[in-house]
Amino acid sequence: MPELPEVETIRRQLEKKIINRKIEEIIIKDKRLIKGVSPRVFKFEAEGASFKRILRRGKVLIFQIKEKTFLIFHLRISGWVILSKNIEKFSRVIFRLSDNNNFQFCDQRALGEIRLIGDWRNLAVVKKMGPEFFDLKEKEFIELFKNKRTKIKPLLMDQSFLAGIGNAYAQEAVFCAGIHPQRSVDSLSKKELGKIYSCLSAILKEAIKKKGSSLDTYRQLNGSPGNYAPLLKVYGREGQACFRCGYSIERKVIGGRGTYFCPHCQK
Repeated sequence: MPELPEVETIRRQLEKKIINRKIEEIIIKDKRLIKGVSPRVFKFEAEGASFKRILRRGKVLIFQIKEKTFLIFHLRISGWVILSKNIEKFSRVIFRLSDNNNFQFCDQRALGEIRLIGDWRNLAVVKKMGPEFFDLKEKEFIELFKNKRTKIKPLLMDQSFLAGIGNAYAQEAVFCAGIHPQRSVDSLSKKELGKIYSCLSAILKEAIKKKGSSLDTYRQLNGSPGNYAPLLKVYGREGQACFRCGYSIERKVIGGRGTYFCPHCQK
């Protein structure tokens, strides 16, 4: 699933390409992706409008197309967007723009969502989200963990706790900090939590700089893969040598998700 760096990469690239572009026509090839309103209402409200502003909240893309009308894209597990004159194989919803480009929501498994809403802040998924990582200072980040007793890695992934962090970057952050992903939060010192904050900050910034990680179907707006995956230290490296100590990376299901870690240098 695309996480904060991937969705932010797409947001920035779209901002350079489609702002003020008019939606000439919407072709809905798969009605399952349109949620909240009928496809007919969706087309009626969005066709003829222009992209005015593009925001990100957690893993969600938010497009303002009128003063009080927003499109919400949730890529879910296998979704991606692309801007091209050609139609992609797995294109589900196509926005034909005034510059003759096709802005496409593609999804191999058709699990993504597109919504039309009057105020994005009223969206249920947004209301449930925790704070954005980059809005937090270190002290504020540490304070979030007060009175928490769950395991650290699943908590970092909890969107109601912290928005935008998913499986891959949560694993990379706790590895960087030398913290075992199963450690209970109430066993972590403020110094250790501060280390996680520093690691998350560095990793997310570098991943955005490298245009994200193409671990599944994610790609950049032009169809190219992201460039951060080769820099991953533990994710997907079961049985390979730890870059830090040389021990073999192990995999274990933690909080219902496959988790890679070094049993020697993560304590």
